[in-house]
Amino acid sequence: MREGGMLRKSSWLMAPCLAYMLVMYVTPALIMLYSPFQNGVGSGIASLGEALVEPSYQRVMMTTFRTALVVTVVAVLLGYPTAYYLSRLPSEKVGKYMLLIMFPLWTSLLVRTYAWIALLQDAGVINSTLMSTNLISNPVRLLYNSGSVAIGMVQILLPYAIVTMYSVMVGIKPRLSQTAQVLGASPVRAFWHVFFPLSLPGLSAACLLLFIMGLGFFVTPALLGGRRDMMVGTLIQQQVVLLGDWNSASLLSIMLLAATIILLFVYSRFARLENLVPASS
Repeated sequence: MREGGMLRKSSWLMAPCLAYMLVMYVTPALIMLYSPFQNGVGSGIASLGEALVEPSYQRVMMTTFRTALVVTVVAVLLGYPTAYYLSRLPSEKVGKYMLLIMFPLWTSLLVRTYAWIALLQDAGVINSTLMSTNLISNPVRLLYNSGSVAIGMVQILLPYAIVTMYSVMVGIKPRLSQTAQVLGASPVRAFWHVFFPLSLPGLSAACLLLFIMGLGFFVTPALLGGRRDMMVGTLIQQQVVLLGDWNSASLLSIMLLAATIILLFVYSRFARLENLVPASS
């Protein structure tokens, strides 16, 4: 009872954060959502319906979802073995590896993106190396396509995938797999029938987190992608900055927000949203 009373008395400590979120996030989002409905609810719904059937918008949304899905799958496939390895290490050895994993997050996103341009452009490091070794005679187009966008996004999102899955895997006791092996299961069978099912909450949380983050990417697709591979974040920026069309930008934002809410709803039906929060170990 005493702890509960102390928590209630200290709940005011959240007020500054809630006020900041209200002013800096909720209010601008509401203004954006209100923009298409300035001339009435019916007009706004009609505009939203037109946006949903607009071929150019559909193409951009499909490109966005496809890219986010590919990036999520690749990042999870790369991050799962790493997270598994870290979860089996003694706690005193994890710190230095986790430091290396988190190090890219301390580097500017623009710097990392321009680094990929230096590597992938026609006169970049990769093409120059391949041509100097006579493996190719002409530069390979590695930049300004969906492949370069996926590469850049995977590099940025991979640490999030590793940390999210590691936070669940580290709580799985090694003795569970060891017991399965004592009872006659092979190491591979023990992994797939004991460890993997227990790691699914972390895996699903990482997939959802990466996919939602991938849907809203802007800087990397804008710098590494081409016109045919435009994602919705880039299109929204063009509608606002180049065309001054706030209504179209708001409609696209509503579509993106609706997709995110639907994903969260579907996830909550099959898993717990608490899995998105790293567990303390």
